[in-house]
Amino acid sequence: MTFDTNVLLAATVSATLTVAALAALINWSQRRVNPSRMTLAAFFAVFAISEVDSIVAVLIQTSPKAVRNGSEFVGFAANFWLGPIFFIYVREIAGRRCNSGDRRSMARHFLLPVSATVFAIGTFLLLDVMRDTRHPVSSSEFEALVLSFLHYGFMFLTVALAVQWAVYVAWVLVTQAQHLERLKQYYASTEGMELRWVSVLACALGIYVLQHLIGQIMVLQGRQDFVGPLFDGFLVLVVIFALALWSLRPSPDLDNATGILAEIETPKDKKYEKSALDSSQSERIARKLVRAMEEDCLYRDPNLTLSMLAQHVGVSLNYVSQTLNQNLGQSFFEFVNSWRIREAMPLVEKGEATVLAIAYEVGFNSRSSFYSAFKRETGQTPTSYKSGSARP
Repeated sequence: MTFDTNVLLAATVSATLTVAALAALINWSQRRVNPSRMTLAAFFAVFAISEVDSIVAVLIQTSPKAVRNGSEFVGFAANFWLGPIFFIYVREIAGRRCNSGDRRSMARHFLLPVSATVFAIGTFLLLDVMRDTRHPVSSSEFEALVLSFLHYGFMFLTVALAVQWAVYVAWVLVTQAQHLERLKQYYASTEGMELRWVSVLACALGIYVLQHLIGQIMVLQGRQDFVGPLFDGFLVLVVIFALALWSLRPSPDLDNATGILAEIETPKDKKYEKSALDSSQSERIARKLVRAMEEDCLYRDPNLTLSMLAQHVGVSLNYVSQTLNQNLGQSFFEFVNSWRIREAMPLVEKGEATVLAIAYEVGFNSRSSFYSAFKRETGQTPTSYKSGSARP
């Protein structure tokens, strides 16, 4: 390894530690404004701890063997805490508050991290005892037995970590999809609140952990890691920088949605088990909702929400939501956007205004959301629809 490569590796490791530490401190300082920031601060802090072995190996190369071994065990154990903490953060920003039952359930997520931490501490202490030649247990047979146990123990935990991350990536994707469905029960426009960046970063973290574990397994088998330390360090820096950048950017719409979704009842949560709404009331509410769209054109408001519609028709929010889902068979998002597209279709046919102008006129706040809704309702893009309408 050349001197230049050593310098680059040291710079990469230092930059990763700096980004993680600063992100942890910034999020911790904002914990009172947004409680989920405390969870994110814990994630960045643990991420910094998970890099302690790289820091010691690169920046403190002359450290005693006990220090190097200790840093490796600390970094190894810290990796098991990242998945559960990140998943809890995603649940929090998705508006999923934990009740007492959820807290007991969430505690199960830390069984593997705690087990891995205990194993790492026990291994470090046991190796320390074995290095002490004055201790009576330092026989060759005992050492061989212990080393064999530790080898298979680390192999098992390495595989368990890969499985853990695969499970958490899947859970994050499911949570993001459920969050989007809940948004559609309350908002007519969901841009800036969909958490798609969370899914992308969860997959990126999972891919990094997978390649890192493959490299560890190859090293344990006496082969060379297919990913060099410099490229590995660069991947870590990119992932942690992207996570810090996306998570720290201001997102008032998402913060507002998180608080609202934590309070409202959605059909998949309790399925209106205790609702007193009967069919005749539901039909009357449905007529009011249609009239609010047809006569008052409420859908033209790009910031329209379920509570605004409920206030306009003089009906409780949960009754409006229940009527939409059970009587009309639509989410609030689908109901409002169907009326927007209904007005947009003849305007697109005429071709007198641009697509963007039509989108803004009927209540959409972006070209992309208009295109998606138009294709969902008609099966065609606005351009295709206009071309088809123009044919004799």
